[in-house]
Amino acid sequence: MKWFQWILSPLSLIYWFITDSRNRLYDGGIFKETKFSIPVIGIGNITVGGTGKTPHCEYVGRILSKKNHIAVLSKGYGRKTTNFKYVELSNKSFEVGDEPLQTKHNFPDQIVAVDHQRVNGIQRIIKDFPKIKTIILDDAFQHRSVKIGFNILLCDFNNPIFEDYIMPLGKLRESRKGVKRADCVIVTKCPENLQDKEANEIEKKLNCEEVFFTKIKYDHIISVYDHLKIGNINNKSVILVTGIANSEPILKYLKTLNVNSRHLKYSDHYNYNTSDVKRIISNYNEITKDSIILTTEKDAQKLREFKELSSFPLYYLKVSVDFLWNKDKFEKKIKDYVESYS
Repeated sequence: MKWFQWILSPLSLIYWFITDSRNRLYDGGIFKETKFSIPVIGIGNITVGGTGKTPHCEYVGRILSKKNHIAVLSKGYGRKTTNFKYVELSNKSFEVGDEPLQTKHNFPDQIVAVDHQRVNGIQRIIKDFPKIKTIILDDAFQHRSVKIGFNILLCDFNNPIFEDYIMPLGKLRESRKGVKRADCVIVTKCPENLQDKEANEIEKKLNCEEVFFTKIKYDHIISVYDHLKIGNINNKSVILVTGIANSEPILKYLKTLNVNSRHLKYSDHYNYNTSDVKRIISNYNEITKDSIILTTEKDAQKLREFKELSSFPLYYLKVSVDFLWNKDKFEKKIKDYVESYS
């Protein structure tokens, strides 16, 4: 153990004691979990940082919205408000958060809302929209005030729960045994060529009855302003702007396209300002004319608000998720859970 780990260990022990005590109080019924009369699906993680919650929420939403009226409820991380609010296409990211705004843009006819108090949020949605048959909670694994009927836990392949430690020594928000609360675990950001043997080892270490494996799909490069798609960016120069937890997968993807990229990296959920935009434009002006400014779909929700960028070729990389195996099995589990309330 390195010297700084000795320093952080007591803090991790305190953090473990607090989170473990809280979970025990919920498990013992001392803290109340509110149960609802409609299906509630939770999608979250026990690690700090991006595990792909939003694209997985959208995946589940896409499955269910074909036959059901659904709503997505999020905390709205990074917004400057805390109260309940329905997300509209006209909203700014500081009002509702970048990820809920992204979801609303992808599903404009779907109910998307934000509330720091999840119980209140669900109650408001059910009251205002009685036809809603399912609630999807984004990033709610630790929000135990809601009795979640089907709990999906995400685990990053590159930073597995079983090799991590509780904050601040590691990135775990709670003990590894929190996995027991999950109805299934999805291991995200897997390599396309993941072998059965390695997958089986991961399943054993996670110690969960149902484990699925997904990969990132890079779908299109889309203009932020006119929504046109670029067919090919091979050998182009790119100013890559990211405010996400882990940019490495995108950088690796760009390398496969022989793209000459310059990376402007910001912290996760970063709130861009005018100085940042000037920096982006300055970097763009330093490279060849046959170039674009590329960002993530989440960051695009914020950058599109700056008029200074409207005359520049600003694009975002559209990503989605897909299952390596057992896609039909996962979708059937979700549908069966929802239909059990019919």
